[in-house]
Amino acid sequence: MKAFVTVGSLVLAMIPAVALAQQPEACQRVEFSAAVLERFPNIRKACLDVISKDGQTFAVVRALLVRTTSRRMTVRVRLPDGTQTEPMGINVASNARINVNGRMTPIQDVAVGQEISAYINVTDPGIAVASETPGPVEFTPITAEPEPEPVAEAAAPAPEMPKTATRLPLVGTLGLFLLAAGAGIAFLRRRAQA
Repeated sequence: MKAFVTVGSLVLAMIPAVALAQQPEACQRVEFSAAVLERFPNIRKACLDVISKDGQTFAVVRALLVRTTSRRMTVRVRLPDGTQTEPMGINVASNARINVNGRMTPIQDVAVGQEISAYINVTDPGIAVASETPGPVEFTPITAEPEPEPVAEAAAPAPEMPKTATRLPLVGTLGLFLLAAGAGIAFLRRRAQA
């Protein structure tokens, strides 16, 4: 399985907002490969438009960003009924500018919960974000990305009790006991001598 499908010097840059309007006819006419349909069975429902660039055909989709790092984004593609697909990981260049609601935004400024434009190759199951990046665009194979394990809050250790008590009271009590014992013995001696 290929790690990435690199498409020459293809740069999927700003697509006019008109192009993102839903055009189901184009999405219904396009021939998705069996591999794409296997990995992304809801592609026809999620498809908003079909574009061609450098001899390649791509389905335009909207995706909700659920996790991001400087080199990878995890998205859920939106379906018309409001549901979302399983999470998918997309590799991105650290200097990429991502199409967020029609505005090209530096990757470091993209926030979880934002909607982004993404492109799915209709013949080879790869997904990429709409970006302005020098050099080739990286297409990441479409595979479901596992949900992160919820981070369970670690059980907080019991708070340490303040160290206000010392051994001094014990020593003092022992000292008082010995003084009392000595005084008692002295008293008994004097009484026995009298």
